[in-house]
Amino acid sequence: MADPRNGGFYPRPGATSIRPLRDVGFVLTWKQYVLGTAACAVVFTVSGVARAQRADENAVTAAEDAFGTRVGTEGVGLYDMRSARGFDPQQAGNIRVEGLYMDVQGLFGNRLTRATTMRIGLTAQSYPFPAPTGIADITMHQPADHTVTSAQVQYSKPRGMSSLILDVSTPLIGDKLGMVVGANCFHSGGEQATGGGILTIAGLLRWRPNDVTEVIPFVFHNQTFTSEAAPAIFTAGNFLPPEVDRNVFYGQKWAVRRNDERNLGVITRSSPWPNWRIQVGLFHSQQERSKNHAVFLRNTTPGGLATLDILKYPPHYSGSYSGEARVSGVFTDGSFRHTVHIATRGRSTRRLFGGGQTLSYGPVQVGVYQPMAERAYTLGVRDKDLVRQVTPGITYVGQWANVGEFSLGLQKSFYRRKFGKENAGPQTTESQPWLYNGTLAYYVTPALALYGGYTRGIEEFGTAPDNALNGGQPLPAALTEQIDAGVRYRIIPGVNFIAGVFEVSKPYFDRNTANLFTDVGSLRHRGIEVSLSGKVVQNVTVIAGAVFLQARVSGLTVDQGIIGRVPPGTPPRLMRVNVQYDVPALKGFSLDGQVEVVGGHVANRLNTLRVGSAATLSLGTRYSFNIGQTRANIRLQMQNVTNAYDWVVDGASGRLSPSAPRNYLARLSADF
Repeated sequence: MADPRNGGFYPRPGATSIRPLRDVGFVLTWKQYVLGTAACAVVFTVSGVARAQRADENAVTAAEDAFGTRVGTEGVGLYDMRSARGFDPQQAGNIRVEGLYMDVQGLFGNRLTRATTMRIGLTAQSYPFPAPTGIADITMHQPADHTVTSAQVQYSKPRGMSSLILDVSTPLIGDKLGMVVGANCFHSGGEQATGGGILTIAGLLRWRPNDVTEVIPFVFHNQTFTSEAAPAIFTAGNFLPPEVDRNVFYGQKWAVRRNDERNLGVITRSSPWPNWRIQVGLFHSQQERSKNHAVFLRNTTPGGLATLDILKYPPHYSGSYSGEARVSGVFTDGSFRHTVHIATRGRSTRRLFGGGQTLSYGPVQVGVYQPMAERAYTLGVRDKDLVRQVTPGITYVGQWANVGEFSLGLQKSFYRRKFGKENAGPQTTESQPWLYNGTLAYYVTPALALYGGYTRGIEEFGTAPDNALNGGQPLPAALTEQIDAGVRYRIIPGVNFIAGVFEVSKPYFDRNTANLFTDVGSLRHRGIEVSLSGKVVQNVTVIAGAVFLQARVSGLTVDQGIIGRVPPGTPPRLMRVNVQYDVPALKGFSLDGQVEVVGGHVANRLNTLRVGSAATLSLGTRYSFNIGQTRANIRLQMQNVTNAYDWVVDGASGRLSPSAPRNYLARLSADF
């Protein structure tokens, strides 16, 4: 597989019920499952031999390290595209699609996604234009060389999640034109027993007009018909809420969210001259939220009595046009390899948000469903946010065979933002910072490598939380920086150990004394992360990772005692270990398990409340088999085997929500 870090020129090194009666919008019924399964069975009988697509998806065997890999519906590792080293890569604009920059506004979805890999630490060393807190690198499904139809049925209990997926990958004109199309209907069973219905459709073409050019247009549409809003719990003092039955819904059925998410794009690659390659990606991403509620349980007492407040917004919209044009040159001189990337990235983003009103519905008991009628809301004027950003840059990667490699990059970002009320004159802010990065890796021996790097970036910081006076308001862009270093040791062929240290510095946003969510100081995340990955012994594959994080805030609000030195919702320890055992006596049969340990951490701004450490165990099995000439896979899993209970803290807002309960999952995948 070509490696997008260096222009794609050479291989990577080391290479309950379904709840049909609930009024939650779109749901799947047993009748729909029977019809879907029958349709799959019909296609089984008329299909020939096919290369596997979904039947062999396995994140454990696909992962090259423990820093984050997602394949299909499963992920392993410490990080993902919404969480890395204590930050949010998608919010920071660190999403890449086939190696090219895309400003993703909502869900990208796995209908077109083959895998998502976190490029962080050593794996980001040669990546063009790295960013602080790493890159979430999305690779898309490509058309097969002959027709492959993939189907998947999934059901879990008691959370009530169910889905039916159908994908088709086929050539249309030999190897010149191919197509991937897919759809899924999904009934979600979310946190605190919330539910909702989702329908997704997606399509991709790959056109190769000649031997040196390919064009890949794609479209993704995700419709969330109705998603119930989970209550956010805030306590009245330095204590945690009482434990509740996590399989009981205790929000309001009319307090829902309805989303429409779309991603369109076209990627063009060409190698018109020897040693040179041109890549261009143009994308549009948008999210429309026609219904938007937030549910708060405030001043919760130790006995679970709380005040129910519900915030309702007018329709919200966020849309972005973005892309990247890159020219890459690769030149070899004996044992030296020189790669130059010249690129320009840009985006034009438009957001409409805010204008909501909060009404109090009086006292309620946490964990008890108490239906209430919706009251009349008086919605206000929305805020409007326009961002234009263009960032040209150049980077050089030098590689000396069996000795090491280094890279240097320089970018100039032109950032302009207009913000104000809808149909009113906006305020304008501008910034034109220089951004730069450098990395170095030295191969001490064929098995041992040392690495280090520095990256400076600019990013936006999302919007103010709903419980702030300026809730929903976008936060300004600011400079960020990261320094990291570490070691990789190849224990045996195919088994790698990585250990590294890092420090990430960013502005810190929190509520001040006027309850405005604003820049109140600086935030530093300093940590140690380790990864062990590979087939450690015959038939046993391990993906094990740990991060030990010290998060600290400094600034005037800390000095005045308004907030504590430790940001809430940032665990100082996170460990995830995945093990898969392939049973030799039963071909295609494997057993697997995951252990996750999250360290205890502070749960409020003053650091006077903590949640305890938590450990969860998940166990599962897979069985891959053939039905005639059809490849199939059965996946069974029990998540949170011991039904461990803990509280999840949502960052600076201090929102508390219970962790997921024990869950049973069954999934059947087939390629035919």
